[in-house]
Amino acid sequence: MKGLRRFLANLSIRSKLILIITGISLIVLFGLFGVFVMTQRSLLREALLQEVQILAQDLSRNCSAALVFDDRLAADAILAHLKSKPQVVSGAIVTAEGELFASYRRQVAAELPQAVLASRSHGAEARFFSSFLEVSQRINFNEEQIGTLHICASLKKIHQVLLRYVLFGLAGLAGAGLLAWLLAWRLQRLISGPIEILAETMLTVSAERDYSRRVAMVRSDELGTLVENFNEMLNQIEMRDSELQEKQERLNYLAYHDPLTGLANRLLFDDRLQHALDNAQRLGNKVALFFIDLDRFKNINDSLGHKTGDSVLKEVATRLAACIRAGDTLARLGGDEFVVISEQAESCQAISSLAEKIRQVLNSSVRMGSQDFFVSGSIGISVFPEDGETVESLMQCADVAMYQAKENGGNNYQFFTPGMTDRAQETLLMESKLRKALDNKELLLHYQPQVDMTSGGIIGMEALLRWQHPVLGLVSPGKFIPLAEETGLIISIGKWVIREACKQAVLWQQAGYPAWSMAVNISPKQFWQADLLDAVEKALAESGLDPALLELEITESAIMQDAEKAIETMRRIRELGIKLAIDDFGTGYSALSGLQRFPLSKLKIDRSFTHDILAGEDRGAIAEGIMALARTLKLDVIAEGVEEVEQVEFLLAKGCRLGQGFHLGRPMPPEGLADYYLNKMAGCDLAYAASHPSYAGSQ
Repeated sequence: MKGLRRFLANLSIRSKLILIITGISLIVLFGLFGVFVMTQRSLLREALLQEVQILAQDLSRNCSAALVFDDRLAADAILAHLKSKPQVVSGAIVTAEGELFASYRRQVAAELPQAVLASRSHGAEARFFSSFLEVSQRINFNEEQIGTLHICASLKKIHQVLLRYVLFGLAGLAGAGLLAWLLAWRLQRLISGPIEILAETMLTVSAERDYSRRVAMVRSDELGTLVENFNEMLNQIEMRDSELQEKQERLNYLAYHDPLTGLANRLLFDDRLQHALDNAQRLGNKVALFFIDLDRFKNINDSLGHKTGDSVLKEVATRLAACIRAGDTLARLGGDEFVVISEQAESCQAISSLAEKIRQVLNSSVRMGSQDFFVSGSIGISVFPEDGETVESLMQCADVAMYQAKENGGNNYQFFTPGMTDRAQETLLMESKLRKALDNKELLLHYQPQVDMTSGGIIGMEALLRWQHPVLGLVSPGKFIPLAEETGLIISIGKWVIREACKQAVLWQQAGYPAWSMAVNISPKQFWQADLLDAVEKALAESGLDPALLELEITESAIMQDAEKAIETMRRIRELGIKLAIDDFGTGYSALSGLQRFPLSKLKIDRSFTHDILAGEDRGAIAEGIMALARTLKLDVIAEGVEEVEQVEFLLAKGCRLGQGFHLGRPMPPEGLADYYLNKMAGCDLAYAASHPSYAGSQ
């Protein structure tokens, strides 16, 4: 049905008009023809039935004597009269006991269905089969049934008549359909023809931006007025477009090009470099930036004048443009500074080869009039992503490298090495250690309590990843987690965290602690893995943890990368009974209209907003706004980074009951939670225990 609607929607007005007019005509004619055929079929069958029934009644009266005197020859003679009836194919006299007394069968009767030949009723009735009519008539003697006469007539003649009707009717329908189509085609031209001309002109104008086209049509009706207004509109657009195009071309040139050399200027260069970095980041490629400064160019300007200097700059621009590859970008930043963006930086060797080619091109003499000038250049090179991931950082690195080339005497190129070398070595070393950390059981989990601030009772735990290296000691999560994200190690580490957190939650329950919920952070890269649900289900199955006690925390920015796909993943997680929370809410960029579509159970107020509660004039305004939003969306809300009693008081006053932070409990290893829990139990509000049966029952 959808396919039919889509097909009809794609048809032109002309085709729709023809289809509607022709279709309605054919449907009406076909309906009338069908009624006619069915009526004729009914009349023909009724006529045959009456004829056979009259015949059966006449013969049955003659058959009674033959049955009474057991005269089979007389019965055969009676049935022989059926030969004069061409439509009758068989007849039979059956005694009251069901014995065949006499029969007649025309040759065609051999084709009778078995059901017809076998059916022998003792009453007076008529039955139609697919090709035959059977009529049964009682044979009475002194008002007592002594037998039954069966006559079977062929429907072949009726079928032949109906077939002729159908053939003539279909021929008539075809002719009527053709006539209807011709009339519809003629009629639609009066309506859709002018509209199609307008539509085609509009499409052509839109596609080609050719506003000089006009619709040549003279009509005195509403379509004529529409054509006149359309042509006038094109007149106005053509005039304005011409003016705007001239101004826009001039503005574009001035905005994005260097007026002296015609090369890209700083604005266009920044845009091209940002675009190159975005592509490289998405595809995992490198980008090389060459910063070129001409050596001793100031001497040419000072001694021969700016006009000669400008001529030299034009020649340098021409040479550089001829030497770079297709896809590279050449720009002049001003003065004697040029830059080249190479998006084909496959290797260090390829970058060096291009740098050497640029150096040699610059080193050739430039002839101006009767004088030859020798121009060289100092080239600094920075590479994405090793030397920086932004336009500014790459420019700074290339600029530093260019000054190093000048300090080395000019006419050479230098890579930006200090930061690149140090950072690369440190990253490689850290990555190697991190890859071994999971196998060497150096990774561990600490747990920070999530507290009901009204009573001080623990309602859950958040699992926090730690790395205890045997030499480096406790490595900061801010240092190794981004590296794990960048290298993809976060996938295997994340699966381990989920398994360990679920196991620990069950171990606490087995040790007699309350059934705390367990919150686990899911990294953006892990969230988009196809096997996320399998990993979570496996962790729950291995540990035996109730899915309702597991809460997965997802960052706001992660789910907004592809909202529709994120909603589907989150929906499947929720179907397992697992809760979902937005971590660090308020620091991302989700819209409220999108947020309410996500199947969430909790919002977490970021620690930066909790910290603002004690600072500034608008203390806690964002935190309070998040609480109000949570109430509107019917979500739980928990504040992170609670470190002061004043923050607790503010949050409780604004309706935020749940909190997490150093003031309520620091992250600690599993074994450290025993003393912490006992201390909490000693000061826990009895009202909280009374209102939470699972908590009270575990004490």
